[in-house]
Amino acid sequence: MDRERRWWGLTAPAWAVDAGLVLGVGVLQLYTSWAAARNQPAARPLDVWAYLILAGTALALAVRRRHPEWTLAVTVAGAVGYFALQYPYALSPLAALITVHLVIGRGRRVAGWAGAGCLVVVPIGAALLLARNPDDVVASLMWSLVVVVVGQLAEVSRARREHVWEVERRLVAAEHGREEEALRRAHEERLRIARELHDVTSHTISVIALQAAAATEAVDRADGREQVRTALGAIRTASRQAMAEMTATLGVLRPDRGAGLRRPMPGVAQLRGLAGTLDGTGVRVEFVETGLPRPLPPALDLTVYRVVQEALTNVLRHARARRAVVTLRFETGAVVVQVDDDGRGADPAACAEPTGHGLVGMAERVAAVGGRLRVGPALGQGFQVVAWLPLAPEAVA
Repeated sequence: MDRERRWWGLTAPAWAVDAGLVLGVGVLQLYTSWAAARNQPAARPLDVWAYLILAGTALALAVRRRHPEWTLAVTVAGAVGYFALQYPYALSPLAALITVHLVIGRGRRVAGWAGAGCLVVVPIGAALLLARNPDDVVASLMWSLVVVVVGQLAEVSRARREHVWEVERRLVAAEHGREEEALRRAHEERLRIARELHDVTSHTISVIALQAAAATEAVDRADGREQVRTALGAIRTASRQAMAEMTATLGVLRPDRGAGLRRPMPGVAQLRGLAGTLDGTGVRVEFVETGLPRPLPPALDLTVYRVVQEALTNVLRHARARRAVVTLRFETGAVVVQVDDDGRGADPAACAEPTGHGLVGMAERVAAVGGRLRVGPALGQGFQVVAWLPLAPEAVA
């Protein structure tokens, strides 16, 4: 540790702090013991052993941070020896008190309180056994009270430090949790955008490809000009609609642009227009709406549109159908979307579980709003997609 913050808010090199502490404690222990010897004639006179004990316990504080238990043992042993040899009472055990406070404050409570117990038992025992002066017993009791107070202050310091550590740990854990939540939401948003782009591009490209093929076949015919014009108009309409939907979808990635520039996502109101994009592709689409129409929540409204869009895309790509019927049925507690075609159908075994990005994305959308999806061969001929989507209570009302 190169620098250590001192209690008055300043910083200083660690060696300077250690040197100042050792020097200050050593001077206090030596001077107060020398002064006490003049007022305690019954005490043992200070000799070389007393000065070695006082100086040695002060020097031990230099390694208190790296070796707290060793420092505790040296300072407590020195203080106990000083008391046992009956040298004058003064600030001679100051180094031991500092070390007891340090050790308990760092959480080493057993070692710290064991050292404090030694500092209490030995002086009281010596005073009671010798009983040369009643003042010695009183002084020993007062000294014991000082040791207990120092130990309790250390406990308060330890509890406060542990509380600060716990608060910091919780803050770090909360920050980590927020980062994980942000990453999870970002991942979900990427998946949502990927589904939206797949739905938009797959349908539009399929329409454009079929309309372009129809225009190519009609361009060489004398009477094909009108059909080419119709096909190009459908391509232009589908392209513009796809660009609008992609702009709305990717708008969340452009926070610098105002919310007013983002277009609303498509829904039930755009289903007839979606069916109209297949004009000229060889597939005739009929739209049937039953029940009492009602406004749908945005998520449910978009789900209806995407289910129909993906179903019609599959009709264009795979069904080889001539006719498709889109049925939107409003029931009491749900809205049912059904798309039937008269194409070649599919193997029932292959429909047991949706496969491919389109059907999987459709199933995920329906499940996200609490609905059910069924895909498989229609009765008689063709393929059928049925999505049952529940309405929220407020939507039903």
